[in-house]
Amino acid sequence: MNAFEPESAGLCDRCLKELISGRGEFYEIQIDAKVDSSPPILDSSSPADLDSLDRQWGEVIRQLESTPQVDAENQVRCRRRLLLCGTCFPLWIDDPTGSG
Repeated sequence: MNAFEPESAGLCDRCLKELISGRGEFYEIQIDAKVDSSPPILDSSSPADLDSLDRQWGEVIRQLESTPQVDAENQVRCRRRLLLCGTCFPLWIDDPTGSG
């Protein structure tokens, strides 16, 4: 391939149109989603409530131990890359959740 041949960047993730690098015809979107890392709100002070919390945390730990590592990581942080053509991008950016 010489320097003047167009190079495919991939397909639009919405309409599947082939996207060519260097033509300014597509957008690359990077999504980096992270779980809420705030500490849990604990509003119990009685020993019975603390025992219940210990049991609940124990269950969460058991669930995590049986969850494959990649699944556990995706529950905490998930990264995605989207390519959208110039036609699809404005439609997506105006309604990224598809709720409209």
